[in-house]
Amino acid sequence: MGGNPRRSYDKVGRELPPATVGGERTQGRRLAEIICHPCVRFVEVPIDDLPPDLPIPDICLRYRCSKCGGKNLSSRMSISEHYAQIREERERRDG
Repeated sequence: MGGNPRRSYDKVGRELPPATVGGERTQGRRLAEIICHPCVRFVEVPIDDLPPDLPIPDICLRYRCSKCGGKNLSSRMSISEHYAQIREERERRDG
């Protein structure tokens, strides 16, 4: 089955809608990670100035690795920001 490698598909091959910048902003998220696969390196970038309808997996298409110059990149929401939000919610809940 061919398809966009930056997309997820269900069991019958239908593309699942990706998360978008706007959707993540409504959840209070402000950072994405760009991963360079040849360098095994990542950086966090702000999403505040990106279009709200931009799919999270497509953020990487706007970048090039500053170390190796490569374009073999992927993007996802910031894991460190995700865990920080979990810690904050837990502290609010548990006092």
